[in-house]
Amino acid sequence: MSQVTQRSATLSPYGRSTEPDLPPKAAWFFEGVLAAGLGLGSLAVLVLLLWIISPYPESGAGGALHIAADLWLLGHGSSLVRTDTLSGVPAPIALTPLLLAIPPVWLLYRACVQALAHGGEPSGDEDPKSETGSAPADGAGREPMGPLTPLVFVAGGYLLTGAVTVLFASGGPVRADALSALVRLPLFVLCVVAATLWPLGGDVPPEPGRQPGTEAADASVNSHDGSAGSARAAGSAPEAAAARRRLSSLVPYDARLLARRLPRLRTVLTATAVLFGGGLLITLGALLWHVDDVRAAFPRLAGDSWTGQFAVLLLVVALLPNAAVWAAAYVLGPGFALGGGSSAGLLVDGDATGLPPFPLLEALPAQAGGHGFLTSLAAGTVPLAAAATVGWYVAHAAVPEPGRAPGAASRQGTVWVVALVACEIGAGVAALAALSGGALGTEAMAFLGPNWWLTGGAACAWTLLVGAPVALAVRSWRLRGRGPDDDWHQTLARRARWAELKTASGGLMPDFEPRRD
Repeated sequence: MSQVTQRSATLSPYGRSTEPDLPPKAAWFFEGVLAAGLGLGSLAVLVLLLWIISPYPESGAGGALHIAADLWLLGHGSSLVRTDTLSGVPAPIALTPLLLAIPPVWLLYRACVQALAHGGEPSGDEDPKSETGSAPADGAGREPMGPLTPLVFVAGGYLLTGAVTVLFASGGPVRADALSALVRLPLFVLCVVAATLWPLGGDVPPEPGRQPGTEAADASVNSHDGSAGSARAAGSAPEAAAARRRLSSLVPYDARLLARRLPRLRTVLTATAVLFGGGLLITLGALLWHVDDVRAAFPRLAGDSWTGQFAVLLLVVALLPNAAVWAAAYVLGPGFALGGGSSAGLLVDGDATGLPPFPLLEALPAQAGGHGFLTSLAAGTVPLAAAATVGWYVAHAAVPEPGRAPGAASRQGTVWVVALVACEIGAGVAALAALSGGALGTEAMAFLGPNWWLTGGAACAWTLLVGAPVALAVRSWRLRGRGPDDDWHQTLARRARWAELKTASGGLMPDFEPRRD
């Protein structure tokens, strides 16, 4: 897959051959179509392989391609509808295997990055060089576009391919829910585009062909224009600056400095990875502990057919990320619902019996309180480790140089930044909890998975209550040994030096109080 998605002369619209490239807008649009097509193609190859090796296929190649389209839409969070139920009532399928969402996210994100990287290239229908062979200084042949324009065309190509896929998958015993796809697919694309723009920090690069310093000159020229538009623009800038200052005044100054110094994205991703990695380890450990029950669940679902059991195994692998999120909700406290009133969690009283014979469900305890003290202790270390990771990162950013108090953030600023990171982690955990759950039918199976707002709130509370003390403790530890020149910067030391200099000057220095900090 990585070699297929590499920039090559056969697939990439930004070819390196002597032939003229596509116009930028067409190239960006083709990037979106290519990203969607690669995701669809990979699923189609897998489904067709299973169809070929199946001894008794129930449908032809068209049905297999229909299943691939259904899985592709399900990976984007769109719901499916199953019509051939025993009761005759259509049953929704809205539980998204998170493993199916990883390839579309990666392919679309890579397409957006490619479009942004080539966003300043000259148009394909215009020569970027003048007749003399030199590039024009005024940016002729380049389209003055911001970073949003390439992403809009990439999203358009991706959504067009998605619309065609929805039309193709709108029939059959398991069909796509058009209303759900109309909402979830654009929302999926919007989230990936926002993630692409996040590293830019909201800074719009200068227009192609314009020097970075020309904006100030243009503003100076327009200030003497006397037009109503420039007056409104000049009046809106101080108002926006004043609004930013009012918002910034609510946060301590050293907390703002620490928030800029701290690699927040890395901190959030590392702590979230520790939380869900611990959940995955708990899931795998529970599967190994109940390995006999897990092995017996495969023939109960698929019979003696090895192809059917292999398909069940693929489904289990696709749901392992969901199981990691559910296990994280389990150790955080809120737990997760299993349908029909069944639930599981460290702090949840419920019954986990009477579940269908699915391998992942065989790893659950029979009763909600069936876990022992050692199991609870081991599960509680996962959120503790994630919160301690946040405290460790914040403390190291609060005291960049061990043993030096100058430049270190205060205790209040450290707690502020821990609270900020806790809110970001809570929002991310809540989003993943919402994506990991869903419906697999009606009535008792109307919802399975963790409650998103309870899980996100628990992750935020764990991070704040554990991360703040860890950050303060590590901060104090890093400040325990002061450097040899720390006393030089103290106020009393400066006043003593000032008095000695005034005495040694013999009255040449004026008699006034030293400047106060």
